Amino acid sequence: MFAPFERQPYYFNMSTVRWFFFLTLAFSTAAGQEGGQPENDPHRPPCTSTQCRKIRSFLRTHYCGESPFGNGPHDGCDTRGAKESERNTVVTADYGCPWDESAKASKCRQEGNPTGEDRKLVLHQMRLVGLPKGAEPEVYFKVLKSASGLSVMKGSYEHLRGLELTFCEVIVVADAGGGVHVLRKVPLQKAENVDTADSTSWSPVDIADVVGDGHLEIVLEANAYEDHWLEVVSVQGGSFKTIFSGLGYYL
Repeated sequence: MFAPFERQPYYFNMSTVRWFFFLTLAFSTAAGQEGGQPENDPHRPPCTSTQCRKIRSFLRTHYCGESPFGNGPHDGCDTRGAKESERNTVVTADYGCPWDESAKASKCRQEGNPTGEDRKLVLHQMRLVGLPKGAEPEVYFKVLKSASGLSVMKGSYEHLRGLELTFCEVIVVADAGGGVHVLRKVPLQKAENVDTADSTSWSPVDIADVVGDGHLEIVLEANAYEDHWLEVVSVQGGSFKTIFSGLGYYL
């Protein structure tokens, strides 16, 4: 079985779209402490309930680095780099897109491969969101598997032509009973300039009992233009509900 990745610099697991944003981050962190959280931040609603505070504490302990970070929020944190997964969750496939200085571009490579059945499930859903015919070799996969039988699988397609980026992605959940559910999806779209592509993408981080009630939740990292945060999705049979969104940072 493929072992979880050793900790790598963040650019190792970063998509083409995000690379340019993080170059800027290196120079903005110190100055960013002067920034404030935008009012009515849709990705960071007020966290006032006991359950929300408990979730936030769990996330900060397991998936956060420096805090605060970037341009805020004041209670946010650095979500880059490797995460501390639950001992009952294994990363069986992942991919990274490190920067190639000689090519002046990021180059993705797959580390570990999904099973034939997992690959089939993900590609089927990606075709439904517009994956171009013949583009299957350009799809990269991340797969998390829990001892409970729950699997969370991501498929990501990015094709860069000059500065124009064509991309789509899906996150698929397969339960122990054979049910298959689409948790997140980004339909095929184009961005004229890869540097300023404005679309949210997600990556599965962990499958864990975040709330502490004996039920599993799915932890996602969300990335948008100059904005990065964590989400927690509860799993109840074939029903999914986002019960937390917050932390992270923006530029």
